[in-house]
Amino acid sequence: MDQPRLADALAAARAGVVAVERTDLATLALSGADVLRYLHTVSTQHTAGLAPGDAAEALLLSPKGKIEFAFRLAVLDPERLPGRERRGVLLDTQAEAAAALAERLARFVFRYDVAVGTPGAGALSLLGPEADAALAAAGLPVPPAAPGRAAVGGPALVAHRTPAGVDVVGGAAPAALHALADAGVPAAPLAAWEALRVEHGLPRWGQELTDDVIAEEAGLLGSHVHLDKGCYPGQETVARVHNLGQVQRRLAGLVFEGDELPPPRADLVTDDGRRAGQVRTAVRHPDLGPVALAYVRRVVPAGRLVLAGPLVARVVDLPFTLARIA
Repeated sequence: MDQPRLADALAAARAGVVAVERTDLATLALSGADVLRYLHTVSTQHTAGLAPGDAAEALLLSPKGKIEFAFRLAVLDPERLPGRERRGVLLDTQAEAAAALAERLARFVFRYDVAVGTPGAGALSLLGPEADAALAAAGLPVPPAAPGRAAVGGPALVAHRTPAGVDVVGGAAPAALHALADAGVPAAPLAAWEALRVEHGLPRWGQELTDDVIAEEAGLLGSHVHLDKGCYPGQETVARVHNLGQVQRRLAGLVFEGDELPPPRADLVTDDGRRAGQVRTAVRHPDLGPVALAYVRRVVPAGRLVLAGPLVARVVDLPFTLARIA
């Protein structure tokens, strides 16, 4: 979208709240008596002891510890499920990953009482400090302020708190979007979410989270990885890297000179010609200017100039702030 419209959307989000239809997300329901135990076995997260209303973010890793899938989950209320003896969770992930994630999860459930559903659309983001008030005005559930909890309005409606506001996921999200519009919440384009995602330094599957990246490089230890849990694919690599401190690069920000942006996966070199990293996502941010998320070698400190082809950028720590880019 054009920059004036994006600037207006971000200004509205900073001053109050806007609603964004998240066509980039898809949901996936899992049910069965063993669903939490199964996710505990295959993912990086400690899910075995989760209770209804608990939420978490997790990864599925390759045997070598590389990121294959990233998702968020909420434990549903068994009282609202068809069979009260069965447990259920609602996952959400990037839409382009959902079918492959469902296939991966279904592949190993033969020893567990777990049913993997079909991926479906349905998600929105409320951006801004008035997100909670907007949800309440629309008669929608407000997520708790405590970390690790979600507001579960039923098997098709879950609200997660985020650094930028609130995400509402599930099959009832389109109806929620209409209710928010009726309550006077203005709509904003998906580009507004993408600009805020980059501003906050939030990695996304397919961009910063790919099968050549390990969790510690992406800054996901603690949020997506439970370090006191073992026996899942890739766990030995996670533990070895964390304990020995051998990670060679980290997710960082780039602030470009001029107005041009580099293409995704552009290689970075320092101003003296040494290999420095790789660009992942670049955007023209209305407040920050041309910026990017990139993997940068740890020996390249914040403040150092790097080159992406002919383009010059300065490395900054995440999240982006006006003070850091000044």
